[in-house]
Amino acid sequence: MSFDLADNVAFYYFVLAVFAVGTAVLWRLVHSPYGRVVAAIRQSEVRAAHLGYNVWLYKASVFALSAAVSGFAGGLFAMAQLAAFPDVMSLHQSGYVVMMTLVGGGLVSFWGPVIGVFLFLTARDVIGALTNAWMLYFGLLFIAIVLFRPEGIAGALSADVQQHSLNALRRRGTSAMRLLVGGGR
Repeated sequence: MSFDLADNVAFYYFVLAVFAVGTAVLWRLVHSPYGRVVAAIRQSEVRAAHLGYNVWLYKASVFALSAAVSGFAGGLFAMAQLAAFPDVMSLHQSGYVVMMTLVGGGLVSFWGPVIGVFLFLTARDVIGALTNAWMLYFGLLFIAIVLFRPEGIAGALSADVQQHSLNALRRRGTSAMRLLVGGGR
């Protein structure tokens, strides 16, 4: 079985399928016992080591997994560009990745980096069509989020949903308490 990826539409769907499969695999990995150990190491290496986990081995495996995913993504990017250029490995390009992750909330949410990439590309295309200084506006957004919402957009949305659920639970609890003491219907 072969696929003709020379057509942009076919290549788009191929990358979309790879993204979906990769996201499902990484989601499962993060929510597996392995992912819980890595999260425990992130919180406290000393505590994880005292629990008997080989912290160095887990950190090395995360580094190797990160390199594999990055290399695969780089290969797909080279296929899309029909060439490999060294400027995509420059310092400011890696800074873009950090900005996308922090704006989206990648440190507290699995979906944070996806939100950050979407926002970055939207800002680049929409604001970039209006002015060449689009990065100034995205930088101001980055500074505002880091200062006022360090958990990023995904973390802020998650906190808002939790607050809404808590308020609804409180309202239900108040109604149940009135029924219990006979103060209302």
